[in-house]
Amino acid sequence: MSTPLKKVVDDQLAASGMAAEQLDDVDAKYVAAGVKNVLSNLKARRAWENHIGAILTHKQAVDATGWSKQALSQAVRDNRVLRLTAADGSIGYWSGGLTDTTPHIPIPGIKEVLKAWAHADVQSWTIASWMSSRQPELGDRTPRQALLDGDTTDVVTLARRAAERLAS
Repeated sequence: MSTPLKKVVDDQLAASGMAAEQLDDVDAKYVAAGVKNVLSNLKARRAWENHIGAILTHKQAVDATGWSKQALSQAVRDNRVLRLTAADGSIGYWSGGLTDTTPHIPIPGIKEVLKAWAHADVQSWTIASWMSSRQPELGDRTPRQALLDGDTTDVVTLARRAAERLAS
């Protein structure tokens, strides 16, 4: 399903009751700055999703896994799911750490890989990017694909090396 951006804006204007408002120069600049910020964030999200795969909202992650909110939070604490925090403070979840089958569950080996990164002071975005980037040491596969292929030990070893390099 696809929705034109203009329809989304028009619907929001209608819902707010402000569609017929006339704006002075200050208000027009304020609204323009807000729209510019939203569009910039949308472009950034699309760029990230093109690289790492879908970023799930809390509701989408709960629906995809069939877990409760508490179970999802526990999975994050247990290093079975990677939580992503955006610059604006919003939270998402990396879909690449889950299987492609329904219900989606953590891919085998993901816990060990995420634990290997735990001591490094890196953002979760870095880990998702690394997991989604081809690695020559893995035969030019991504770490995610190598985990799906059953090469957990190789991915964990490589994750430890990468985390150590970034931590030093």
